[in-house]
Amino acid sequence: MPPQTETSFQGVLATLREMYQSSDPEMGRIRATHLAAVVRLTPHTMAANIVSGGVVIWAFSPQVSGAMWAWYALLVLTSLFGLYNWWSRRHRNILTAKPSALYHASAHAAILSSVWAVVTVVWFPHASGGQQMVIATLVTGMIGAGGFVLYPVPTASAIYIVIFTAASLTALWLAGDPLLFPVALLVMAYSPMVLMAALTAWSKSTELIQARTRAHKQELLVADLLSDFEQNAEDTRWEVDPRGWLVHISPKLCEILGITEEFAKSQPLANIMVGLNIVNHSEAKRIRDTRSSFSGLVLTFRGPSGDRHIQYNGKTLFDASGAFAGWRGVATDVTEKVQNQELLRRLAHTDSLTGLTNRFMLRERLTELLRDKQPLALMAIDLDRFKAINDQHGHSTGDEILKLVAHRVQNQLSDSAIIARLGGDEFAVVLTSPADLDNASGIANGLVDLLAQPFAVQERALSIGGSIGLAFCHHGELSLDELMVQADISLYAAKESGRNKHVAFSAELGEKVQRRMTIEQDLRQALREGELQLFWQPKVDLSTWRIVGAEALMRWKHKDYGWISPGEFIPIAEQGGSIADLGLWALHEACRLQTHALANIRLSVNVSPLQFLEDGFVPALEKLLADYDVQPGNLELELTESVFLDNADKALSTLHAVRKTGVKLALDDFGTGYSSLSYLRSFPFDTLKVDRAFVIELETRSNAVALVQLIAGLAEVLGMRTVCEGVETQEQLEAVRKTGCMEVQGFLIAKPMPLQDFVQFLGHWDKSMAQTSPVQA
Repeated sequence: MPPQTETSFQGVLATLREMYQSSDPEMGRIRATHLAAVVRLTPHTMAANIVSGGVVIWAFSPQVSGAMWAWYALLVLTSLFGLYNWWSRRHRNILTAKPSALYHASAHAAILSSVWAVVTVVWFPHASGGQQMVIATLVTGMIGAGGFVLYPVPTASAIYIVIFTAASLTALWLAGDPLLFPVALLVMAYSPMVLMAALTAWSKSTELIQARTRAHKQELLVADLLSDFEQNAEDTRWEVDPRGWLVHISPKLCEILGITEEFAKSQPLANIMVGLNIVNHSEAKRIRDTRSSFSGLVLTFRGPSGDRHIQYNGKTLFDASGAFAGWRGVATDVTEKVQNQELLRRLAHTDSLTGLTNRFMLRERLTELLRDKQPLALMAIDLDRFKAINDQHGHSTGDEILKLVAHRVQNQLSDSAIIARLGGDEFAVVLTSPADLDNASGIANGLVDLLAQPFAVQERALSIGGSIGLAFCHHGELSLDELMVQADISLYAAKESGRNKHVAFSAELGEKVQRRMTIEQDLRQALREGELQLFWQPKVDLSTWRIVGAEALMRWKHKDYGWISPGEFIPIAEQGGSIADLGLWALHEACRLQTHALANIRLSVNVSPLQFLEDGFVPALEKLLADYDVQPGNLELELTESVFLDNADKALSTLHAVRKTGVKLALDDFGTGYSSLSYLRSFPFDTLKVDRAFVIELETRSNAVALVQLIAGLAEVLGMRTVCEGVETQEQLEAVRKTGCMEVQGFLIAKPMPLQDFVQFLGHWDKSMAQTSPVQA
């Protein structure tokens, strides 16, 4: 035996002796855990014994002797005795056990195996071939299954296996058949193997229990340290007895709840919280009734000075006998944190300039209405001559006009209307009430007239006007993108026909849809015939001014329409069901290029939410990584916040599966919505990409600078990189530098380019030239 194996075996024997001899409390808990593992299976094992005995009786029927019936009765009584012991102790939480408990378990195993030995020794030698086969099958199964089930109690397992083995060898010898001699050799070979396997399983299980015990001790140590520093910390400990009364009354807890120590002693904690006008008391009541542990429970208290939000974490306590002993936990005043989250939510759901719903929230509301088949009308509004006003009078004047536009539209429409600013000078209105839908055209004309009236800004009367595209969806027959496309087509028609008017989507405008259908039909053929290309746009690290990555951007030159924007054909692919094929092709190309032309930089590939949430996405990704032997860290998937909209749980599950492959994950267009903020804690991305809308406004809007700095700070705390996209001017680049973002991409660095041009671009990239003349670089 090698020295290492011998030492390990000696350690196992030492632990085994300690388990059967030591009175140490920790070893008592280990014994209890092992016994509980066996006791949990008692109903199943006893039922299996009774059923197996019935099989033996069946095999010998109808010539079942009185002795065999007596044997079966003894087996049933032994099994019922085991079931009775389990039933009487089923609600008892076994926290510690003496060595004698192990011996009792071993005695029961010896009795049960001895009962079975009678069948093997007495009836097997004289049984027919079929009857011998039944007994042999049962005995073989019981040696394996019984030895494994009893492994938490090594002596019980050993006794059980030895008795069965001895009985089997005796029966084979008594049978007197030379052909059974090899069977005896097999029994002598396999039984020790089963015993060694059971002993190994016991050893591993014991090590795991000891590791958990050490971890529990560390938890207690941390709890003591928290208690020592409680008065200087933001959190405070709390503990209640089984009746709910505070065991330890902390001054910090009284301060957080706004009560005196005398008041805290006067009644249970639950009554105190109800008296403090708690808002969401139902969840607290459920926890109290179920006596379960909990974490992150935020309770809101109404008060004269406003709402207070207290976060509770609690762990259920049990005494030495396993009886419920109350709760212990930590309470934290998270009022400021909750208020900040609400502020972020308002900022993310509304346009910060006008206070209207923003683009992301509008899409969310429209998705809900379409899913519910709610009749609606969508107006796409674009201000005429606004850019000229902005250029001539400055951004502050333009901002004032946008605010006045929002105010006028709000006053003109009914309370049921949804009004949103999509960005720049683009607005949208959703009508849902029957009265508004019947008069949608009149409402649109009224808005056109309203926008045509001069705006008084800084003692000046400025005129702009507006064009409106109108689209209807009566019974949910359109998808979100189809509805918005129809509204955009109508808006384009209004602007083309002279501006300052509204146009409703019609059959004539439906010819635009024909183009969409042609694109959808030709898209699959384009993929098969290699018409699609990947263009590459570099990402530059601001600290080193080196190219550290590149984003793959899909391009398509149609045989009739020429170059088609991905903003047009990607939504069509999503709706037409071909997005998974397009996305897989893009990933395939990125992985292929990782092996030679673009082997030294991180390649980012945009993944559609529809493709990402398909069941086969992760296996396909893993196959590509294996086929091309790609370093997973050199591949990055870019996802938008909309991936969380329809099935947040599935999205998080897929994100975790991708993370296990080692592939990086980037959250694209971050800052345009709120939903993904809550998922950053449960799933930290590797990269946050700041939406270009913020970059555009960095030079003119201080709140845009503050929001980008907030995003950069959040990313740094969470260990993520930040990339600002859409950087087009040197001034924007300097503004991005000051926010703390790490990487940039945009036309200032380079436009997206074909592979051959991009490889040449990489070869000629010069740091000093890029810093002095970014456009040329």
